[in-house]
Amino acid sequence: MGSLTLRGNKWVARWVVNGKIHVRSTKTDDKALAEEKLKEYTAPTRLGSEAEALEVLAVKIGRRKAEVAKFEDSKPAIEIISGWQEYLDQHNRPDSGEATLRQYEFQYEAFSKWFLDNHPKTGSDGVGIRYELRHVTQDEADRYAGYLLKKVSASTFNRHMNLLALVWRVLKKKARLSENPWESIERKRFKVRSRRELTVDELGRVIAAAQGEMKLLLAIGIYCGLRLGDAAALDWGSVDIAKGIISLVPMKTARRSQKRVTIPIHSTLHAMLAEIPREQRVGPVMPNLKARWESFNGALARDVETLFLSVDIKTNANALTASEKAAMEQAKKDGKELPPLKRAIGRASADCGYHSLRHTFVSLCAAGGVPQSVVQSLVGHGSPAMTQHYTHIGLETAKHAVALLPDVTKEPELIGAKSESAPVAKAALDIAALATTLTNMTSKSWKADRDKLLELLGAASVSV
Repeated sequence: MGSLTLRGNKWVARWVVNGKIHVRSTKTDDKALAEEKLKEYTAPTRLGSEAEALEVLAVKIGRRKAEVAKFEDSKPAIEIISGWQEYLDQHNRPDSGEATLRQYEFQYEAFSKWFLDNHPKTGSDGVGIRYELRHVTQDEADRYAGYLLKKVSASTFNRHMNLLALVWRVLKKKARLSENPWESIERKRFKVRSRRELTVDELGRVIAAAQGEMKLLLAIGIYCGLRLGDAAALDWGSVDIAKGIISLVPMKTARRSQKRVTIPIHSTLHAMLAEIPREQRVGPVMPNLKARWESFNGALARDVETLFLSVDIKTNANALTASEKAAMEQAKKDGKELPPLKRAIGRASADCGYHSLRHTFVSLCAAGGVPQSVVQSLVGHGSPAMTQHYTHIGLETAKHAVALLPDVTKEPELIGAKSESAPVAKAALDIAALATTLTNMTSKSWKADRDKLLELLGAASVSV
């Protein structure tokens, strides 16, 4: 900082830099002014020293940080084998439903098994290697993606990649991950193929072949249009036999909305449910199938597809129906060679499955002339805006609509037969459409709705 010495009537500044003494007059006898001069003279030296000190300190801090980082890096992080449980334990993960989490777990475990199967179990010292998430490099991720593409469809591949990217993103901080190798893998384009609806004849065949709870599961799909998970998990608390309705919140929309769907019970389904003894109407409607679906939902879906194939309903291009298998076996016995079946390259997309019954329900309703708004209300709509639009559908209107569906448990030749009750059903249909039109009428649409009402009334009078 230097010092001041009074020489004569003037203050003299003195300071030392690197052992060299510097002396300079302040040219003032005012000590306060002299102190300001001293600060001015020594400022360059002070600033240079501070800069050097800060540089030294910065180097020390950098070294310390590197030591801390090295120490932290040496500590164990999340292992691949325990990655899924770590993901479940994180509060910042998406709030996925149980069925989604089971699918996620399957996808994660598929990668975990592949990685551990393709890397040494022990090191050169014979000690087991603990592979961690941060050991998965971009090259490793690319290798797994290439392996997976040979096994699954493009849409399934994308779901696997999205799940792994999500796990890495959620565990980034805790697993000390420097990159997310799954995000850079390009997702594949694919065509969405909707499952086709079944014909009435096919419905009759598959219902006739089904036994026990499987027959009831199929009837629920045909007459309620429920998805497999909702049908398999159906609880007696959602079934009111006395009122003739099934009311539940679909799993697919439960996380976004608690909007219920209320479905009238068709007479055929009502008879099947009524056969179950009253004392057994507690808990799951189909306890065995619910347990099978909860253990692995894909197993129950395969059971349905196997049943379809047994009655010659082809589920995908590469699946063999019972008739095709029998023909191949007979040809082999006779020493004949059948023309090759047309098969899809790689994994074939599903054409028929349990979800086909949902399409069938909608198709049968449409074929019977049920208004689209009634159908939308019965199957439940995923969009909140559309759901709100269809809340005006009354229960009586819905009952008339469901009553029109054919009884597929009858003999195939009787399913489409005319009966004396047919005109009544037709009139009920027109009344349902009439009620819908009246409810939808607004000040802007009344003219168009008036013409529609006159048309409906005329059709009803003719049918009666």
